[in-house]
Amino acid sequence: NSEGDITLVPTGPLTNIALAMKLEPSITSKIKKIVLMGGAYGNGNFTPSAEFNIFADPEAAHIVFKSGVPIVMMGLDVTNKTLCTPEIIKRMESTNNKAGQLFSDLMNFTLKTQFQEFGLEAGPLHDATTIGYLVNKDLFEVQDMYVEIDINRGSSYGRTVCDESDYSKKNITLK
Repeated sequence: NSEGDITLVPTGPLTNIALAMKLEPSITSKIKKIVLMGGAYGNGNFTPSAEFNIFADPEAAHIVFKSGVPIVMMGLDVTNKTLCTPEIIKRMESTNNKAGQLFSDLMNFTLKTQFQEFGLEAGPLHDATTIGYLVNKDLFEVQDMYVEIDINRGSSYGRTVCDESDYSKKNITLK
């Protein structure tokens, strides 16, 4: 019954959205925009080319990116700059409530793995960037560009190919 006012905020693979678009194509016009956590302007985090959420189902991502629905992609180039430090974790713990403790538990685990794997002293808050964008777009500098998903099963499989210079002449402007 939507009049086209739905905003989707996926923070994982796009399988369900792509499947819904294929099974019921009329829902696509009901989606105002998609603000997703996934992809990468540069290197990936699962392969040198691909970020995990897109790599998990590149064919689904391809369908969603080709759907015509405006997409705001919070890729690794953005999410890796949204760092949570031990000081932030301590501040959240000091709220002495369940949400603060859950945040602390999750982020302490993230910090431990980020340090073990990459030597990082802080951990990225990947998924939170999507909601941050919806709450205050002014915190982000966005750039319109055409993005294509590589589904060719080669070394770049799952890559979000970002056409910053509009070589394809397909760039669109977000509303």
